[in-house]
Amino acid sequence: MRKNVVSHSDATTTLHPVRISIQSYLTLLLFLACLPLFSQSLALQSFENTASDTWSYTSNPAGFTPYFWGRTNQPQGGATAQSGTWYWASWLMAPNPASVTFSNVAITPGTQHSISFYYYSKNLNPATDQLQVCLEYDTGSEWNNWIPLLLNTQAWSLFSFNIPPIASTVRVKILTQYTNPNMDKYAHWDNFSIRAQEAEFTAPVVFNTSIVQRSDGSKIVDIYYDLFDANGDNCEIGLKLSEDGGTTFNIIPTPALLIGDIGQDIAPGFGKHIVWDAGAENRDFDASQFMAKFTAEDGQKPIPDNFVFVEGGTVAGITVGDFYIDKYELTNSEWNAVMGSGGGDNYPKAYVSWFNAIEYCNRRSMQEGLPPCYSYLSYGTNPDNWPAGWNTNPSNVSCDWSAIGYRLPSEAEWEYAARGGLQTHGYTYSGSNDLTLVGWYYGNSGYNSHPVGQLAANELGTFDMSGNLWEWCWDVFSGSFRVIRGGGFTDIADYCTVSGRSYLDATYSYSDFGFRICRVSP
Repeated sequence: MRKNVVSHSDATTTLHPVRISIQSYLTLLLFLACLPLFSQSLALQSFENTASDTWSYTSNPAGFTPYFWGRTNQPQGGATAQSGTWYWASWLMAPNPASVTFSNVAITPGTQHSISFYYYSKNLNPATDQLQVCLEYDTGSEWNNWIPLLLNTQAWSLFSFNIPPIASTVRVKILTQYTNPNMDKYAHWDNFSIRAQEAEFTAPVVFNTSIVQRSDGSKIVDIYYDLFDANGDNCEIGLKLSEDGGTTFNIIPTPALLIGDIGQDIAPGFGKHIVWDAGAENRDFDASQFMAKFTAEDGQKPIPDNFVFVEGGTVAGITVGDFYIDKYELTNSEWNAVMGSGGGDNYPKAYVSWFNAIEYCNRRSMQEGLPPCYSYLSYGTNPDNWPAGWNTNPSNVSCDWSAIGYRLPSEAEWEYAARGGLQTHGYTYSGSNDLTLVGWYYGNSGYNSHPVGQLAANELGTFDMSGNLWEWCWDVFSGSFRVIRGGGFTDIADYCTVSGRSYLDATYSYSDFGFRICRVSP
């Protein structure tokens, strides 16, 4: 079983009385700028009527009156063709759905395929109008896998979707409906393509998900999905639910009320089935906005040494996603292992600027073979390539928040963790209302820092987030000033609360300034 895979697959679906299949909205790449140059085009339709437009289609209706639905080379609604001269356009639509159905395309299982197209929309009403694309991975006649598109782009937007690697065919259909037609509503399309690129799938993929509530009054919910893993490894499957249309997924079913293909050691295959006793949780799932999200992890991911997992959510008005954070402030020994000649102790590393912390994070990431988070202008992520003077203007440093290397926490992540995350007890300081139990400050430090982890931890298991050393965060306070949190050993108690904050120029370093690191994934 692979232990180094860090990506995951989510799948989201809406509750319907019939089975539907919607792959993950997180793997839905709505703004993929371009496809790899070495990818191979399997099907193309640009509406230019050139030799390369081999992807055939049929439209319903086929004519133009009493509305327009078809090819045009004229500007409509502020749009011209995304490229070339011709595109598919619609306006002044009658209150009936109009569609374009593309022919089946055979694809090779185990090869990465993606479908993409451009679309333009203007002045459509979310309450009454429709703009959707449907993807199916068989040769049947049913169209169930509908994905809504944005209704007011007012510019050409790229839709790109990774096709499940187990599929052997793909079918595509687009649909537009103006319930209250007028001259100001537009929906246009251009450059449909399917491309293939050889790629090894290292992460499992969940697709063809569906949720069906039984009609016998039992409030039993049947959940289905298909699971693919390139290496055939068993996977860990998780499930979260939303009752607000996917805005938040804050409902986690009680494990004892779930049976079937959920949890660890789930074998890949078709027709995976989970039975959930929703009634036992006093949930009413008849609303059309009910949605579910699956996660699929390839085996067990070990938590890094000295790190704790922080489950995302909302605490004290602070909302963050999942992440991992070090239990301790970075120590002298950890610093020296990356930046020096080794050795050191468990005292927190002091006299570090914000720039020092940025460099450490990237060097440690590189040392452990992880993608670094930080880049300096166009010089990349390797600090060895950064020019002299790079550490003078923090605005020239950017962060890739999707990279799995080490980084400073955002201010929101820092406070969320300091408060204890979802396990919070609402303490004034990180782990207690009595600062002497959890933090080194003016009243008990002897005006010196202390080795990490000597006092009590907070609810998450992190230490010294109140007192000992101030800790750098990523966030800008203003100009070249960056946020610091937690207070230090020279400070009074008021500076050491979980809500207290201050700032310092990114170039400054002092005896009571340090940092702790976090990661988006183990």
